[in-house]
Amino acid sequence: MKPLLFKSLSYFLGYFILASPMIVSACTGIQLRAKDGAVISARTMEFPNELQAQVVIFPRNYPFNAVSPDGANKGLYWKSRYAIVGINAMGKDAIADGMNEKGLAVGLFYLPGYAGYMDIPSRKIAKSISSTDVSAWLLSQFATVDQVKRAVDSGILINKGIPLYLNGGIPFPLHYNVHDAQGKSLVIECVGGKLRCYYNPLGVLTNSPTFDWHLTNLQRYANLRNTETAADSQRVWRQSNLLMTIPGDFTPPSRFVRAVAYTQSMEACTTAAAAVTQAFQILNAFDIPKGMIQDPAQPRNTPYTQWTCANDLKNKRLYFHTVHNRTLHMIDLEKYADTDKVLFFPMDDAMEIVQN
Repeated sequence: MKPLLFKSLSYFLGYFILASPMIVSACTGIQLRAKDGAVISARTMEFPNELQAQVVIFPRNYPFNAVSPDGANKGLYWKSRYAIVGINAMGKDAIADGMNEKGLAVGLFYLPGYAGYMDIPSRKIAKSISSTDVSAWLLSQFATVDQVKRAVDSGILINKGIPLYLNGGIPFPLHYNVHDAQGKSLVIECVGGKLRCYYNPLGVLTNSPTFDWHLTNLQRYANLRNTETAADSQRVWRQSNLLMTIPGDFTPPSRFVRAVAYTQSMEACTTAAAAVTQAFQILNAFDIPKGMIQDPAQPRNTPYTQWTCANDLKNKRLYFHTVHNRTLHMIDLEKYADTDKVLFFPMDDAMEIVQN
């Protein structure tokens, strides 16, 4: 087991609870690598309202039309270069988490209180995309993290999109988790109308504050370890002493630290299939049962884990289970990559069940 040593970063003091009427989300994303070269990106999806999600496959050459701030489809129009498998919400083309046939994966993660999009002049609306269109655009156009980084750095226009009316008319506050089949990871954030891109050597992402804050916050836990000392061996409770100070609550900073601790200390699995199992085992520790988090001031603000999914970026397979069906299911994108139409699969119905 390797020791938990985090890159030295100056500690920035102060995580605060947001007082704005934001709907809380508590998604946790990780990346694992297997010894056979497979890369697994996995995440939990938390939200306070039933997302009515489906697994969806978009074919090559599928026409996408981005949402404009008035709620119409007046934004960027483009066609997909690559076939995509993903999980949508509310029957929309927006992809909450997905992977394309080249092994690029993108996930939407909530960033309340920090995400702020661009004021796009009317003459440029047709060249812009909304915050919820970003994943579809990236998955349909690019094959690697480096390609995504170059495209973002060259300038993309993210408009304010459709307001989240059940959130007081605030646009969806998101940031983006990107992985590729070579194991590179990228975080994209739009803060104050300006895009920021971070290569992510840890492969971990949660929610607010911004990604750079989480990296700085890791300095607090630089002395965490998962190996015994001579003193530990003398204690009856020695196993529970390991990682003793690791935070256990559901706030984004605590989940970020915990996810880094787990993924950095776990031994690499031999195969992709074993790494998928390991990813679900890790993310079980981040499940939020319905009703576990309560906000008396906002009764509807009770996020819970609606699904957990894992993308095998080597073999192009999406694995998942849901709050309603804990059986692990899998869909193989390579079987459907040549489809000429959009395909939908209900998440809670049997598809290809993974046999242990």
